[in-house]
Amino acid sequence: MGDGPLITGPLRRDAVELSHWLESAYPALGPSLRSRPEDVSYIANSGRGARDARSYRRLLLPQLEDLSDAVDVRRKLRRFSTRERLRIAARELESGTDVDITARELSDLADVCIEVALNEALLWADRRFGVPTKLDGTRNGFCVIGMGKLGGRELNAGSDVDLLLFYDTDEGSVVKDGVLQDVTLHEYFTRVAQRLTATLEEPTEDGMVWRVDLRLRPEGSRGPLVNALAAAERYYESWGRTWERAALVRARPSAGDLAVGEQILAALSPFVWRREVNPQLANEMAAMLLRARAEIGEEDPRRDLKLGPGGIREAEFFVQSLQLVWGGRDPVLRSTNTMDALRRLRARGFVTEREAREIGDGYLALRRLEHRVQFATGLQTHALPEDPGLLGRIARSLGFRGAVQLEKDLDRVRKRIGARMASLTSHGTAKTDAPAAPSSIERLLVALDARDEERLLACLEERFDPIRAPELLRHLLALAKRPDGPLGAVSRDQYPSLAETLIDALADAADPEQAARLMTTFFARMVTPSVYVRALAEDPLGTRRLAGLFGASAFLGEAAALHPDLVDQLLFRTTPVSDPEGAASAVEDEVARLGDLQSVTDAGLRLERFVGALRRAKRRVTMEVGIADLAGELDTRKCTLTLSALADAVLSHTVRFTLGDDVRMAVMAMGKLGGREIGYGSDLDLFFVFDPAGEDEHEAQERAIRGAQRVLRILGTPHGDGPGYELDTRLRPSGNQGLLVVSIEAFARYQETQAAAWERQALIKARACAGDPELGAQVEAIAREAAYVRGAPPASDVHRLRMRMERELAGERREGRIRYDMKLGRGGLVDVEFSVQYLQMKHGRDPRVRSQDTETALGALEACGYIDAGHASSLREGYRLLRQLEQRARVHHGSTSPFIEEGAPGLTLLARRMGMRDGRPRGSAAEALLARYVQVTLEVRAAYLAVLGVEAE
Repeated sequence: MGDGPLITGPLRRDAVELSHWLESAYPALGPSLRSRPEDVSYIANSGRGARDARSYRRLLLPQLEDLSDAVDVRRKLRRFSTRERLRIAARELESGTDVDITARELSDLADVCIEVALNEALLWADRRFGVPTKLDGTRNGFCVIGMGKLGGRELNAGSDVDLLLFYDTDEGSVVKDGVLQDVTLHEYFTRVAQRLTATLEEPTEDGMVWRVDLRLRPEGSRGPLVNALAAAERYYESWGRTWERAALVRARPSAGDLAVGEQILAALSPFVWRREVNPQLANEMAAMLLRARAEIGEEDPRRDLKLGPGGIREAEFFVQSLQLVWGGRDPVLRSTNTMDALRRLRARGFVTEREAREIGDGYLALRRLEHRVQFATGLQTHALPEDPGLLGRIARSLGFRGAVQLEKDLDRVRKRIGARMASLTSHGTAKTDAPAAPSSIERLLVALDARDEERLLACLEERFDPIRAPELLRHLLALAKRPDGPLGAVSRDQYPSLAETLIDALADAADPEQAARLMTTFFARMVTPSVYVRALAEDPLGTRRLAGLFGASAFLGEAAALHPDLVDQLLFRTTPVSDPEGAASAVEDEVARLGDLQSVTDAGLRLERFVGALRRAKRRVTMEVGIADLAGELDTRKCTLTLSALADAVLSHTVRFTLGDDVRMAVMAMGKLGGREIGYGSDLDLFFVFDPAGEDEHEAQERAIRGAQRVLRILGTPHGDGPGYELDTRLRPSGNQGLLVVSIEAFARYQETQAAAWERQALIKARACAGDPELGAQVEAIAREAAYVRGAPPASDVHRLRMRMERELAGERREGRIRYDMKLGRGGLVDVEFSVQYLQMKHGRDPRVRSQDTETALGALEACGYIDAGHASSLREGYRLLRQLEQRARVHHGSTSPFIEEGAPGLTLLARRMGMRDGRPRGSAAEALLARYVQVTLEVRAAYLAVLGVEAE
């Protein structure tokens, strides 16, 4: 059929088992499974890795070199989308992959299918009508905007794709062979829209690609299929309603000219994101929900997972209501994805940890069930099936014992979501004329004043997790000890609502005991805490944000507790999230504020001021990155790029301060810094190269060694403004036995005659990060020659070194209380790095694979055909998960340990921050994380062995 590598002949046993298993869980898939057994074979042998838009393009586009054959395009699109959706269903069922991951895969699949269908439609229209041309002679841009679940990358197995279709301007004409055509731009793009839609949804013997829904366009079903930017602006400005604002929250350029899409969304931004805060929006959203529920008609709304009480739409509206209320003032909240937006709302203090957990866990539980219903019935439905047998089968596929247990859990989830949505509206407040008994907060404060620990403990257990109450008791008593403290009597008289706000914020933190402990540490350092007490009293949102940070991250929380200026940054942050350029600028600004340091005659004072400036910049950028990381504003790669740029800037300023501008020495980064991959607690792997420049080499080397030693002292010396960097110089030439500083001639000579294979492998990461840039470039060239041109060592030697590291250095335990080593353990980060580096050395004469960055190198190796796509996917997914886990462990626990251990304190919180949830088929969030870790590292190890062509030990 020409749509990818397939296994022909009899089905393999695992493919037969997969087919039977899928049909057992999803009876509606039976006809498809039996009619296209080659798809099942493909799925059984295609690996378990996730796919993204790039992967889909790589698989699909080579089959569609000729878009002029519309019949062929439609057939291949339908077969490809059917097979990939079947693969996604199998992956979700078999591997326990959660629904947000598979929904993202489905959305990326839809994007690529829409992209192909649009390209075919544009090619057809150009040939038939001519080329749409603006007044300046350039081609008009056309963009497909994904809406709803497609816009949020949350597509269901049975979803329509909600689309808006826009082109840039009506000012222009259609030109064919240099002649103006009697076709307007609007007519041209209308025909494109009609053909695009037909390619996607017209049924053929191969089915359809995707159903298309265009009813969200301006004027709905009565409006034109396509609109120019100016017409869209006029419509929304004059007639736009609240439901359209809510719909545009999830608008995302999906296909076509993405720059035009971004231009359109930027133009519509003032309509969607209003500066004024209007809490009544929540009531309007609730009214919209009731109207949508009325459309169910006579059906029992409780069986509708989407529109029923406490259903999917209610969870989405909870998030979108808060986005619309606050997103005009806080652009961070403008995410199209529900779970990502919820994370940002939590990190910015607009929802509590408890609210985020209940909405997030409930939303995903409903989406999981919705997916299984649609896969099992083969219908575009959101209703629970009436058939008890089918419902029981779905329940068991989700890890429940049967339908009764599923429905009981569903009722619990819906009640929580319904209560949270009600809390946003004026209807969520109950009224009563009965005299009120003392509230729990009033009783708690009385017990605090009396320091009655028994009564206080009883009150805490009403608001907090009882397991944590004994530790909380001590910290709350400390916060109330001073009259002017945050829970002290004087503060409560001045700010009557502060105590309840603060206690609720602590109760809702991810780790209430840690939050209370760090809050106590923060206020204990102050001689007069009244300034911060007042700040918290006047900013309840800031109070929740501070308690949330203290409870979510020991690493960031402890830094903030010890440095009040970081709390100022947290409470009153208006600066954008740091990026690599911003990190470098932060160091530059702090050093510039010192003025002319050379005028300071006291050398010790001069050094003290300089180091203080570096430390302040380091902790400020690290805090910004960490907060953005917790909020989901930065992914792991962007975090590491920014932190690496920070280290580079600190190194550059240190070299300049120590050695002056006229220096013939280059600082070479290795390891994670060389690959711009350092995390919050990474060491800096460095060595130094100098150029004697005609001087006596011995004297020049002595001077260079003294300079390098001064640089290292400044980088690592303790300082009151924060810690420096831990340094590692073991990757210098000759390792621990080698010189810290070498001349460029000695470096070149060593690499040519003495360097061991592992040293050449390490040089893949070599990057000049400070000092003389010309000399640094020369060193990089020598390193590239050594690493790439001489080829790879024997795979058996690489594997022998890897296994020795695992045996002698990894701290894994796979019996008793299991412990995994993310870096050195089986299937860990080093497996990925060794796989990629071995292939880079093997194919190093191809300059396309020469990169210090592991992910970039892996992508290049895959694009060049030097690694199987399935193995590349396993390595890429493993690398991303393990790096994210490494970073998350650091930011949450403040530990640089590479281990995750079964039953360890904080594992549940870490698992939740990694996106794992309680109640899935794999059990608790912690169990799900460990199961995911095992699955991914097994796939990484299998890919590593395949890449090196060696047998497992």
